[in-house]
Amino acid sequence: MSGPKIGCHTLTWGNYFGAYPLKNVLCDIKEAGYEGVEIYEDVQNPSLLKSQFEETGLELAALSANVRVTSDEKSDISEAVQKVLLGGKFGIKTLMVTGGWKNDGLNKDPGSYKLLCRRLDSLSRYASEFGISVAFHNHLDTIVEDEKDIFNLLEFSRSVKLCADTGHLAAAGCNPAAVIEELSSSVALVHLKDWDPGIKDFVELGRGALCHNIKNILETLRRINYTNWIVVELDRTISTPLESAKVSRGFLRGIGY
Repeated sequence: MSGPKIGCHTLTWGNYFGAYPLKNVLCDIKEAGYEGVEIYEDVQNPSLLKSQFEETGLELAALSANVRVTSDEKSDISEAVQKVLLGGKFGIKTLMVTGGWKNDGLNKDPGSYKLLCRRLDSLSRYASEFGISVAFHNHLDTIVEDEKDIFNLLEFSRSVKLCADTGHLAAAGCNPAAVIEELSSSVALVHLKDWDPGIKDFVELGRGALCHNIKNILETLRRINYTNWIVVELDRTISTPLESAKVSRGFLRGIGY
């Protein structure tokens, strides 16, 4: 079945191992059957990374960065600016950003959304020079958790797009397929993730509450003509990152993707 390429996020490996060579992560992701990778780690040697992609046959699907809201606006987007520079060397389409953390003192009010969006719009202007869109990731414990929060964010931003994370949407009580369809013009990246309300944590695809809804999510993406990467993401694993990546990829193959 044709459609967007399926990538895998490196987050599972970072949280499981701490320090683990990126080359080993790429080899695991390739072995698990993915076509690309989204990287959140700092990359010090882009040339080495390019050679590692050539060896594994993987592509760079996207990069991840965090945006803060403090009194130092330049510092707040500095990590993301560096990721834009790296992404420009690889021709990526999308930079995924998280931010708007409640523990930064932000609340779900117009003032907080404006402060966050001022930084996102500044970053978006810079990223556009490299042909990169900034896609904001809905996330628990931020001011952008559910569908209403996403609308608030988009109301105050002139340029930001959406990285729709299905697991965080489910955890926030939303129907991910419905949100994606309603916000189809803003969706620039998708994080495919499952959620288990019993343990209140994210799990491999097919092992959580979205088991019977993932195919509908993917069909919704096809219906809205979404063509960018679908990135499988998992924060933690009780087995190994490689095994969890294989479980999720096997589930997707089982439903025709």
